[in-house]
Amino acid sequence: MTDILLIVFVSISVFMASLFSTVTGFGFALVAVPFLMPVLGAHETVVFIIFGTCLVKMIVLWNTRKHFEWHTVAVTVAGSVLGSLPGSYLLNAISPAYLQILLGTVLVIVLFMMGMHFDLSVKNKTVGRITAGFLSGFSAATTSISGPPVALYFLTEGRDKLVTRANMCWIFAFGNIGTMFSLALSGSSISGDLMLLAAYFTLPMLLGTWIGERCFYKINQHLFIRLTQIFIVIGACTALYRGITALL
Repeated sequence: MTDILLIVFVSISVFMASLFSTVTGFGFALVAVPFLMPVLGAHETVVFIIFGTCLVKMIVLWNTRKHFEWHTVAVTVAGSVLGSLPGSYLLNAISPAYLQILLGTVLVIVLFMMGMHFDLSVKNKTVGRITAGFLSGFSAATTSISGPPVALYFLTEGRDKLVTRANMCWIFAFGNIGTMFSLALSGSSISGDLMLLAAYFTLPMLLGTWIGERCFYKINQHLFIRLTQIFIVIGACTALYRGITALL
């Protein structure tokens, strides 16, 4: 792929990822990774995505500062930290492929139950949020997919889209900060070529975020739920695909 085609391809991918993740509050990596990894490589894509996600999150965090709930964010992040500990241990004991298939299967089952209008609400919200965070941290440590468990739980709470998106944005922002520290401690760095490419995609990313903000305030609660469910399905399919292909 020539340099011009690469820039155009990455710009479109980043634009779409920024737009949809701004609307739903999560999912930047779910959209961008399948397109970027084949052309950038695994390590470069990870660093690239973390940089892009942080930029989008900084903008959306400011826009959602009046709607997020400290208690909700704190207990969910605490659950995520707790979940990452056994997840990291289990990753060394069980093949990641089986864990990815398990995650994808559970997400599909829960979405099916929601579609059949089963009552999945949790009476004790604090316990529910800690559990959702735990599953998110566990999933992130074992499969690198963290967003769908938290998003799926918050859909069952039936909160207003402003509060739901704000809480998810702040929760995953703390996760991104932790990831950046981990990469820094591991000695990962951005190459000169990757920094140059990052400069090219800043404009489409900001454009996607700007349009996403305006789209968010125009869509109704029902469409917000549907878009979030679509991203959860993408996460489930991604986990299933990775797991099944790893076993073949």
